[in-house]
Amino acid sequence: MSDKQLSGSSVIEEPEASIPAPESMINLIEGVVHSQHEGLVHTIVRVRVGRRVDLLVKLARDAARCCIPGQSVMALIPGTAVRFEAGLFRRSRQRLNRWYGRIVLLTPLGEGYGITTKLHGEDWTLTSTMPILGSSYPPRTWDSVNVVVDLQTIVLLPQERMPRLAPKALARFRQVFQ
Repeated sequence: MSDKQLSGSSVIEEPEASIPAPESMINLIEGVVHSQHEGLVHTIVRVRVGRRVDLLVKLARDAARCCIPGQSVMALIPGTAVRFEAGLFRRSRQRLNRWYGRIVLLTPLGEGYGITTKLHGEDWTLTSTMPILGSSYPPRTWDSVNVVVDLQTIVLLPQERMPRLAPKALARFRQVFQ
């Protein structure tokens, strides 16, 4: 999966190219809608964004109709919605957008840092502009942190209307119809 930064001027920039302002830093994460649960007021959509990671997104009930299981989506996660926590890690089942990660990049931004963290066992990263909660010292590269993403601040953008086929299924589909 890829992750890039989106600046306030709606131009996609590579993370190495420039340092965007903290209020305009957005993580772009590609995923596939896995399932959704409709409640009375809101809908929880589960998006598979990695090998083992599901991203939960809380949408208004009428906004969830744009997502169907199997559909590719782009999740927009603001840098202020990603929180890092220091301290003891939970050893129980991970849920509600809480994962383990390691700091891989610190970028000075004014008085604070832009902190990029790679999630354990995944190929993608999340960048935050918020300080690390519960830490008594400044962040350092390679520190372990809990990564928490707020459900309500994530925006889903559908990429296509047809469900995405796995590469093996797509190859079989092409063989049959050639």
